[in-house]
Amino acid sequence: MKIEVVVDPSRLIAPAPSLASRVAPAANAAAPVNGTQPARRGGAARGRGSSRRGRGRGGNERPSKSVADLDAEMEDYTASSAPAAAPAAAPAA
Repeated sequence: MKIEVVVDPSRLIAPAPSLASRVAPAANAAAPVNGTQPARRGGAARGRGSSRRGRGRGGNERPSKSVADLDAEMEDYTASSAPAAAPAAAPAA
């Protein structure tokens, strides 16, 4: 891919401000007056962690199945998905 940038020298504009000047905090930035940290937005207090942490996912709503139940389901599945037995072909005489 080739990209050409054509610049008209008669229409040059002032250079954009440097990245450092755009990223640096403003001189009149809101500084804490009494030396305390500004209020935090969202999240829990420091050191306590999130209210959801450590609880895992929600409770399991359905009861776990026993081994016998699982075996019965597997037998039903294999019986229903097995191809029907084809009738044996009579030997040609």
